[in-house]
Amino acid sequence: MSQQELLDSNTPLLSKPATELLSAFGSGKASPGSGSAAALMGLLSAKLILTVCSISKNKPECKKDDATFDIIIEKIREDIEPRLRELFESDARDFDRVVALRKLRDQATTSKEKSDFSRESNELLEKATDYAFEIAELSMRLIDHGIIIFDHGWHAVRGDSGAAISAAVSGVMSGIFIISLNLKTLKDRKYSRDKIARCHDLYLSMQGKQAAAFKCVTSINAEAISAVQLELPVGI
Repeated sequence: MSQQELLDSNTPLLSKPATELLSAFGSGKASPGSGSAAALMGLLSAKLILTVCSISKNKPECKKDDATFDIIIEKIREDIEPRLRELFESDARDFDRVVALRKLRDQATTSKEKSDFSRESNELLEKATDYAFEIAELSMRLIDHGIIIFDHGWHAVRGDSGAAISAAVSGVMSGIFIISLNLKTLKDRKYSRDKIARCHDLYLSMQGKQAAAFKCVTSINAEAISAVQLELPVGI
């Protein structure tokens, strides 16, 4: 199935086999692109968090945190995951339309046509930028959930917790990349002037989340070093 057939199909892209979906991302086309990729990173994070919560709920040593796990599971299943799925699909389809409108603008023979197509494409780009803001903000919440389960979930699945944190961080960073680029493209529009402060606030929040995430890496790395050194023969 071609990339365009994937987009034109009524079947959600996320329902496609993984090989087809990955091929679409690597097809050299504009869509599905960075916005959908950011949403996919968030979805991967969400699924890993759900797995860690489910496993931890079956471990006696984690029983005291069952209520916390239940809250996280509910927030992801009822709110975060469904919305990220919607944003994945919406971004793929709307950005494909942005590209199509830009081609029509470039092919237009009158200034009015060029202006009309340009306005339509910019309006859709603003919509796609709103998607990126939302993806980044949802992924920010997933970082928090990931850190909680890293600290309180079953110790043996902290690799999954760490991967969840890393994927969520990537979702936020990808969103900021997209937003910043789009605001630069839309620099002459009121939208950019209204949104630039929000983008900067997101960037500052991301710095704090990254520091918290890095503490998780530091702690488990220190555990590994300590464990290995304890096993080393004296004099090594």
